Amino acid sequence: MKSARAVVISYALKSLAAIIAFWVLVPLSASADLEALSDAQMAQIDAAGFSAFVINGNTVRADFNIQAQTYTEIGSLKMGYWDNGGGTAWDQDWTSVQMGSASNDMTLSGFFIQATFDNLADTVNRKLTSVYFGFSQVSGNLSANFESLSKIGVNGEPDDRRANLGLQTFSFNNSELSFSFGLEGDHRGIWVRFGEGTTRP
Repeated sequence: MKSARAVVISYALKSLAAIIAFWVLVPLSASADLEALSDAQMAQIDAAGFSAFVINGNTVRADFNIQAQTYTEIGSLKMGYWDNGGGTAWDQDWTSVQMGSASNDMTLSGFFIQATFDNLADTVNRKLTSVYFGFSQVSGNLSANFESLSKIGVNGEPDDRRANLGLQTFSFNNSELSFSFGLEGDHRGIWVRFGEGTTRP
């Protein structure tokens, strides 16, 4: 049986591998010669950056200018089954999940991936400690029967650690919705973070 650390590392590495594979393989599908644009052609271009990549201390973050709108229903969502010291159970166990509604989609903007390391600059002793991914600006409702919810508190709110909240609706008002794969520390396992401005009506 795999250890909890091995399972979490596996999830994180699979996510990173999929992202890297996309960026490496997609450019191979097409090729074109470069051609200089005239001043008149350059003046007609109106665009913004698609992505930003920042290294700040031991944290590496990539932000992508991506927006999605969705009305999604999921019968059961389960993540992070392991013994966290309080027994073997799920970090996330949601049923009857609904993102958005038939009349009002959930809007997700600003997709990001953030990885935190110990000793990032040290190529020999560098160690991945956590991976976050999600959207920095979300609007709309997330409803579910939260039989187990591990949620990182914001603005001084306490964490919910495998809390059974029952049927709940969280309303996002241009706030963050992200998942965390923590390999050590207080947030080891799989957690969610609902950012400032998220409320329960």
